[in-house]
Amino acid sequence: MNRGVDASPSVPLVQLAAGIDARVVSVPSEDVERLAAEGIHRGDILQVETRLPMGGPVVVRLGRARVALAQRVAAAILVQPGPAA
Repeated sequence: MNRGVDASPSVPLVQLAAGIDARVVSVPSEDVERLAAEGIHRGDILQVETRLPMGGPVVVRLGRARVALAQRVAAAILVQPGPAA
């Protein structure tokens, strides 16, 4: 029985497979202002577009924008994957 609670677990953004929509559920406090300046806020829907090799950034699509995030930052952002999140 669901009782209105979404059962999808939260995962670090860095673990999200490319092309899967996910809702941002948590942003690290030390990065809130910088991520907000890039257009990333709690509740936003985004998807991983690509991961650059050798520890490079994770590129996410947020609407029509693309944002490159350091692995450290992407590992600290929690998302909830799901259909149209």
